Amino acid sequence: MPGPKPKPTALKLVEGNRGHQKLPANEPKPRPITPEKPPYLGKIAAKRWDALLPELETAGVLTVVDGDILACYCTAYQDVCELTKDVAEHGRTYGIGTNGAQSTRPEAVLLQKAKDDLRRFGAELGIGAASRTKVEVKKADGGPKAIEQVLSKTKRTR
Repeated sequence: MPGPKPKPTALKLVEGNRGHQKLPANEPKPRPITPEKPPYLGKIAAKRWDALLPELETAGVLTVVDGDILACYCTAYQDVCELTKDVAEHGRTYGIGTNGAQSTRPEAVLLQKAKDDLRRFGAELGIGAASRTKVEVKKADGGPKAIEQVLSKTKRTR
């Protein structure tokens, strides 16, 4: 099982860099350009893209390199919608197996995986109440960078 995701530099600084790790000097900063909607999105996924894009742009969390994550989120959303309908219509189980237990329908397993994907991709984009607490919104007015704010507050006077 993989370890925890690395924390953004700004968050490490706010927390006081508890591990006293060396901080990256030139952390990549993708351009805040709106990604284009991929042509392969299904009808439901494309509608979800159109609904989320303005909100994510307003929040300042979307860049040109985040388009694939948003597309994955929208595709998982479509899968959840379609599989939920299928499971509601046909149930989660079918028949009795050789061991006397009911067998789980593959659609029910796929539905759970789609829900897990939706949560995981959503967390990458700050979608969800708990995920938003971990996302820093960039100021549109060009104010000081998060690192500069932290450094100015932590300068010691002699």
